[in-house]
Amino acid sequence: MEKQGSTRIQWIALYFLANSDQLMSQKELAVLMNVQDSSLARLVDRMERDGLIKRVENPKDRRIKFLELTEAGYHKMEELMPEGQYFSDLLLENITEEELSTFQNVIHKMLNNIKR
Repeated sequence: MEKQGSTRIQWIALYFLANSDQLMSQKELAVLMNVQDSSLARLVDRMERDGLIKRVENPKDRRIKFLELTEAGYHKMEELMPEGQYFSDLLLENITEEELSTFQNVIHKMLNNIKR
């Protein structure tokens, strides 16, 4: 990712924004990425500065801003997709669907335990 001028966390944000069927708020993105709002705020500021995303007014609540990928953001996402796919394939090599499902279930239970 660094070779393309990006970070793993930026890639994840681009991925979620590009694959959403609707605009999402910063808070919704933070939940999907499992990061603190304050950490995501800094990332969003940098991505907006770099022209990858823009903040869009929520007509129902002016306090909430939606995040939208720009054309440059979609281009960056397409540029990074092969790297992301390579990394994903590398991580999942020799792991069955059943093993992955079990792993995901255990991780979700652990996260729920932490939240309590």
